[in-house]
Amino acid sequence: MSSEPSLEAIAGQPDQVRSQLDELTGRLARDYADVTADTVRSYVRAESDRFADARVRAFIPVLVERTVRDRLGRHPALATP
Repeated sequence: MSSEPSLEAIAGQPDQVRSQLDELTGRLARDYADVTADTVRSYVRAESDRFADARVRAFIPVLVERTVRDRLGRHPALATP
């Protein structure tokens, strides 16, 4: 009996990744409340689409979060006067 993770576990299941991205969207919308939820969803969708053909999907939510947080941090709605 092997204790090594399966290829599917390493690669990340599409439904699992989608669920994680949904959770990420909600978390980002709360963290960046001055930006519309539609904008947050749009950023997450655009960034996750970049990984549509990725063979290993397990890290997609982490990569998306880093990029989207960076973009949201520079959003005009958050600019200090």
